Amino acid sequence: MSKRTEGWISTLMSGLEHNVDEETCAKILEQCGRQCQSPASINKAKRIYAETGDMRRFLEKLSKEHRHLHLEGDKVYLVYPRCYCSRVSKMPKGELSKTYCLCSLGWAKALFEGALGRPVEVSLEKSVIGGDDECRLRVML
Repeated sequence: MSKRTEGWISTLMSGLEHNVDEETCAKILEQCGRQCQSPASINKAKRIYAETGDMRRFLEKLSKEHRHLHLEGDKVYLVYPRCYCSRVSKMPKGELSKTYCLCSLGWAKALFEGALGRPVEVSLEKSVIGGDDECRLRVML
């Protein structure tokens, strides 16, 4: 990524954080994240859900397809050891706010809502960009 693109993204995020309320900022970033979700991944998850017909079996089978999907008791997480976002993963640490990671909520929602055909909630618990050791999203089905 060029320094110019890095600067553009940093300026965009700074502008959102300083000029838009938190709720609106989160909604904007969520919509951006939804655009990054692959229709092929959604269709695959939808097929798995239709084949299994059971939430637990669906999650177990989907976790074999998506190695970052973790089941911890009755809780569902997406856990990443590093940032996989091609837009920002190469940016130097500390140059971008973890607010950017709210787009990941939209990415995860698009996947699960597409598969299940209903709304889900997702929360950001940890962020590599924010200085954590992993990215961790909790998916509430």
